[in-house]
Amino acid sequence: MMSFSTSLILASGSSARRMLLENAGLTVQARPVDLDEEALRRSCEVQGQTLSETAIALADAKANLATRDVGFEDLTVAADQILDLDGMAFAKPGSVAEAGEHLRRLRGRTHVLRTAVVLYKGDEKIWEHLASPRLTMREFSEAFLEAYLEREGAAILSCVGAYRLEGPGIQLFSAVEGAQDAVLGLPLLPLLEELRRLKAISA
Repeated sequence: MMSFSTSLILASGSSARRMLLENAGLTVQARPVDLDEEALRRSCEVQGQTLSETAIALADAKANLATRDVGFEDLTVAADQILDLDGMAFAKPGSVAEAGEHLRRLRGRTHVLRTAVVLYKGDEKIWEHLASPRLTMREFSEAFLEAYLEREGAAILSCVGAYRLEGPGIQLFSAVEGAQDAVLGLPLLPLLEELRRLKAISA
């Protein structure tokens, strides 16, 4: 297992993001934060920020909250993801019925996942990265959609786009362009490269 010279804090309760980091051999301390994401999204929209800029702002705000009471040398990583359908942002569905409506709007179309990751050292941001994988949903039938929603149920309510690509949600798609880790919510390879540059993990 690779080792850190300083601790790595994940400003998230996301099991997918934690899994990506731990599967890469990293030691992670999860520190979920209480952020009003919808209010920050609205503020970014009022300021005329793009969805890419908004994703970075959300990740930055999460990291900033998580760095309270951390050591000067501690490393904190945070990420955020916005589903962009021709400039329209999708939030997480509030119910299985709403998940179905989201999927009907996405069916047969290509959307982009604006996936941002930031890295803090102490209370200072030292790095940010944005990935934009493109995903095309196939023209699935209503029967398939109903079966999918019944199988996945509440599990997809925490997922932007109402799908888990690492699960049955992969069957919704005809094409995926971009890194799998960015689709899952954390662009891992660029982050690992930055950690190596910082000599935080073995080169």
